[in-house]
Amino acid sequence: MNGKTVRDCAHEIPVLMECDVLVVGGGPAGMAAAVGAAQAGANTVIMEQYGCLGGNITLSAVEPPSWYRQEKTTMPGGVGTEIEKRMIALDAAVRTSFRPSVGYSYDTEVFKYMADQMIKDYRITPLYHCLGTIPYMQGHTVCGVITESKSGRTAVLAKRVIDCTGDGDIMARAGAPYEKGSPENGQLSAGTLKFFLTNVDIPKLEAAMDEDPMSRDPYVHKLFYKTFQKAINAGEKPLENSLNTMYYTPMPPHDINVNLSTYDRELDGTDVLSLTRSEIKLRKEVMKVIKRFHQYGNEEGLGKAKLRNFAMTVGVRETRRLVSEHRITGREILEGERFEDTVGIFPIYMDGENIKKIPYTDEYFQIPFRIIVPQKVENLLCAGRCVSCTRDAVPTTRQMDFCMVTGQAAGVASALSIQQETSSRSVSICSVQQELERQGVRVF
Repeated sequence: MNGKTVRDCAHEIPVLMECDVLVVGGGPAGMAAAVGAAQAGANTVIMEQYGCLGGNITLSAVEPPSWYRQEKTTMPGGVGTEIEKRMIALDAAVRTSFRPSVGYSYDTEVFKYMADQMIKDYRITPLYHCLGTIPYMQGHTVCGVITESKSGRTAVLAKRVIDCTGDGDIMARAGAPYEKGSPENGQLSAGTLKFFLTNVDIPKLEAAMDEDPMSRDPYVHKLFYKTFQKAINAGEKPLENSLNTMYYTPMPPHDINVNLSTYDRELDGTDVLSLTRSEIKLRKEVMKVIKRFHQYGNEEGLGKAKLRNFAMTVGVRETRRLVSEHRITGREILEGERFEDTVGIFPIYMDGENIKKIPYTDEYFQIPFRIIVPQKVENLLCAGRCVSCTRDAVPTTRQMDFCMVTGQAAGVASALSIQQETSSRSVSICSVQQELERQGVRVF
């Protein structure tokens, strides 16, 4: 504490620290935002409610952020490329098991260490185990964030704030307009709890996949279903909270990381009661999956599999979406739209429940600055999956590499707006583009 206080309603709240740029949320968007701001000269703090950075990569154990990448895919560069290089240097990245992808899967535990070192190298101040609850505002301007932690209720003051919570927590509580879920019925994308199995006969599992043409998903190569189907053929009902299939990443000699074996269509990542129910429901579902493997999976090398660990939290795919002056659409993505206020590019790629568009060519679209700028609120930018878009664009905007592009742009814009003595929304786009290119981002 620095002895300074701020008033919130009738209470005096101690100020924990002050900075130029405060990034709330330490996932892919938050990491990129903090690095972008720091490289542009800002005194930067990154706040994370858990004990590590990485978001869905580490907390939800999603180890292949770029699994879709093909030989011709045009990638955005920037922080995402630096992370890949750092993970390769740590011998913590291997080619993804998806084919014909040339992307990498990361060791999600080593990623935590890598992230610590990365922000240290950029002189970014980390603040872990700290939840940013509501914005501290003066009129319509965000001047920091009120926090809750083991240190009690405190405030972190900042000249600029970037909402990288994924769920748009800060922008929503600051009064910025937003949408959530389907415009028709509010339905949200399902959540998934990933888990790790040990004592798996990986050669046996791989052989069972290779000899069965039905195990070939046309987009991701390997879609495991055999053991689940055997159970159904034996008279068992399909598991209720599972797709009754799984994608997996082998981790030799005998571990696998399991994805999509659990599925919760009732999850609302902005509702603490829903999150609680989902964690309990999906852990129970994992145990049912393992029981099924024991009963029916011996031929596939799963008969003696044991649970190694659950991911730290259920993976959330979709919640709030900012409503800004421009909402990027699915059509703009698929048609490779160009924008004057571009702050990065992204391959024409979509991965959703009802759509898959794999970037086999070098085609890409540009990302406009406007989709990270909230209405009615000053000196706040929003990066990550909460950016302004129509719902048909979510299969792209939720992707971790996309989140990093918007994060780095938000970090650079925040830092430069301080230097230019203007608001976040009024920053010179030309200067942002030039600085992003200096930082290795492909802007045009």
